[in-house]
Amino acid sequence: MSGAAPTTAPTAATAMASAAATAMASAVARHEIANLLHTYTEAADRKDVATAVRLLGRARVRFPADGFDSPAGARAFFTRLWDFPGGHRHDVSNLIVLPAHEEGTWQARAHYTRWLLEPSPRVHTLGEYALLVSDRDWTVRALTVTRTWTEGGG
Repeated sequence: MSGAAPTTAPTAATAMASAAATAMASAVARHEIANLLHTYTEAADRKDVATAVRLLGRARVRFPADGFDSPAGARAFFTRLWDFPGGHRHDVSNLIVLPAHEEGTWQARAHYTRWLLEPSPRVHTLGEYALLVSDRDWTVRALTVTRTWTEGGG
């Protein structure tokens, strides 16, 4: 039948291509967000205020007792946060990345364990990170840090 109208129903090939594109976008998002999160924890471990401000200065950041939403606020916040002697280390696990409600954004959550290294290594904090990230330029729009447990504080 040469006069038949073209079909608008998706073909199996179109559906497979769409699923593959979605899977690729999710894999890229997970990779980019993991890099952002690990770049932050690496900066935290070095107490590198400049890197933390560059990474999160324009985001809305909330910790249990403080936060910021400007670069100036970020600099003051991280200077206070890491103003203690001795080293620490963050280990991140259980990263989950999902599309957010707003197109072009991704939400992620992960667990973290914070170790104090002196006088000998010990677990100090167990908590969670929740992020909102734009995939236009892979920047963090929001970071919320919660603490499930802190040594000596519950």
